[in-house]
Amino acid sequence: MNRPGLETGTAPDDGGAASLDRGCLDELVGHLLRHAFLRGHQVFAGVFDGDGITPLQFMVLELVDKNPGVTHREVAGAMSCAPSVLTTALKPLVASGALSREAVAGDGRRAAYRLSDAGRSWFHGLRPKISRAERELLAGLEDADRASLRVMLRRIAGRS
Repeated sequence: MNRPGLETGTAPDDGGAASLDRGCLDELVGHLLRHAFLRGHQVFAGVFDGDGITPLQFMVLELVDKNPGVTHREVAGAMSCAPSVLTTALKPLVASGALSREAVAGDGRRAAYRLSDAGRSWFHGLRPKISRAERELLAGLEDADRASLRVMLRRIAGRS
């Protein structure tokens, strides 16, 4: 599926919003981060079109791949999302067999996750595409600006 603007590096048609007076909005970091976030999702959707994976599911798979046996609570914390949001992202991954869900020893209420062999193979086949998505998202920035942006975003997110 081709999304407008993904190949050219321009934003999709905004329905005439470009002519609106935005007041102070384009000076507000939170507002700009929201638009950058949405742009990231658009690029991800274009790069991963047909692969049956969402950005949240990619995050889950990356965390589980790097931390086998990680618990539901740990993944939700690392993703800064509510456990219910994580559950929504996990359900299709567990149902497809990409992830296995197991009870934590000594506490049957807690769930831990691991990639199945098939899930690991599928994810490792898809994983290189994230570099392409990053390149497309950041195409208008020089290498030094990309590095600076990541440093600043980590600071804002409290991950520096």
